Amino acid sequence: MLTLWVDESERDALQALCKTNGISVSSVLRSWIMAAIQEQTIELAPAASDTASTGSSAPGVPPEMLKDLMLRLASLEKAMPKFNEDDLVEMRQEILSGESGSMRYRMGIVEAQLQSLGGSIAWQSGSAKSTDSEKD
Repeated sequence: MLTLWVDESERDALQALCKTNGISVSSVLRSWIMAAIQEQTIELAPAASDTASTGSSAPGVPPEMLKDLMLRLASLEKAMPKFNEDDLVEMRQEILSGESGSMRYRMGIVEAQLQSLGGSIAWQSGSAKSTDSEKD
């Protein structure tokens, strides 16, 4: 028995990859361990390319593999904008803090310069023009 620790997202990604290729995770790990023992190295070697042997005789991707690939792609697309709480706090701080360099600070400078020219950043409902009452 072998026990190891991986993040839930890493485990799910490996399971999805193995399912896409039609093999179990335990088989993949077992084959890697056996290869490492045989070759006396823990370096991962790239898989051999079978493009020359398959040629044009192969009809293409089997339908079940294509279905698994599409499901995996959909799950990856859903997981892409995955921010942890620290990232969100940092973004909020960067945008809303009043410190020099923050978005709020920069918008304040733009607003001050625009008002010094007689304009306003406030928009009238339905248009991008400043209102006449705001210019007073």
